[in-house]
Amino acid sequence: MRILFVNEKCGYFGGVEQNIAVTARGLRLKGHQCFLAHGDSLGSDLSTYESFFDGASKCDELCVEKGKQGAHAFEKAVEKFSPDVLYLHKFPHVDFCLPYLNKLRTVRMIHDHDLCCPRRHKYFFHNSRICQKKAGWRCYLDLAFLSRDSHLGPIPKFDSISRKLREMRVNYKLDRLLVGSRFMRDELLQNGFPQEKVHIVPPNVDMKYSTPSQVPQEPVILFVGQLIKGKGVDLLLQALARVSLDFKALVIGVGNSEPHLRELCRNLNLEGRVHFKGWIANESLGEFYAKARIVAVPSRWPEPFGMIGLEAMSHGRPVVAFDVGGIPDWLEHEVTGLLAPEQDIDALAKALTRLLSDLESCRRMGRTAFANFKNKFSFQDYLAQITSHLMGQS
Repeated sequence: MRILFVNEKCGYFGGVEQNIAVTARGLRLKGHQCFLAHGDSLGSDLSTYESFFDGASKCDELCVEKGKQGAHAFEKAVEKFSPDVLYLHKFPHVDFCLPYLNKLRTVRMIHDHDLCCPRRHKYFFHNSRICQKKAGWRCYLDLAFLSRDSHLGPIPKFDSISRKLREMRVNYKLDRLLVGSRFMRDELLQNGFPQEKVHIVPPNVDMKYSTPSQVPQEPVILFVGQLIKGKGVDLLLQALARVSLDFKALVIGVGNSEPHLRELCRNLNLEGRVHFKGWIANESLGEFYAKARIVAVPSRWPEPFGMIGLEAMSHGRPVVAFDVGGIPDWLEHEVTGLLAPEQDIDALAKALTRLLSDLESCRRMGRTAFANFKNKFSFQDYLAQITSHLMGQS
């Protein structure tokens, strides 16, 4: 099978690009040919990234800044690579592939809420609570027609909600839409996507199955992720301030919320117990998981899936998290960790306190988490599902 991956970026920019790279590498090992049509090139190791494909072409049509304008480079890429299927990922509009809807199979992986949420985050501006409504007139009440533009600084940019709704509906015409969790499936169905076209395929990476180290006695809590509002590190800090037991928290990641989080840490008298470690390369994260008794996932936004959960499970660590988005698809309450109601800081603090005071429960949950990781989230099973959907067999 000849597969043309389509994404607005090329290079190790984020989780989407990581997923594309490992998927292409895995499919090529299965004998398929994989190509990439992309917009912007980002990152310092583009040659390695492009080596995962049998060919790559830059297409201006896929760039956010250039919108629908371009030199029809995508059409040239299709002619050059002669794909059997278009495997679509993240980009601002789908117009470039409309001429191929009746000629080539079109499958799209929905990685986030951008398609169905004009505000993109799927939580309200005024109270940060998760939105449970379909896209429509309520989006105007939440000021979803305003967005930020790095080129305009603090000046908001106007975005047409009606245009975004039209763009969403164009995707109804695609052959198949893949999502990572039940939450994402329900979001698409709520917004009018045909039920028979929406399928759940939890995202995956080729993690190793080596037996993890035993959960340590030391009361270390680990957070790994971007330091942005949606990841809820501020909620975690507020919960930690209510934990009376001894602990040390390691915060790994960078982001625009870091100055605010450091200030909040000082205001909550958590300095000395909370340590910001900055960015850590993936190959070095293992030593931090080995030190951790608990992994915290305090997300404010509804995680489309939450890959951090698979990382924690692969290291045999229990997770304490808010019950939002796709997290319940991999975190079994009282089995592989503990769930707290959305943004319930007291409940999060109680969950952390419970596992800090019960080492045996941590170890039992950690063992079960690792077993579930092996049995339910095999990379080879993931590749088989992707292949089946790309070929239209399931």
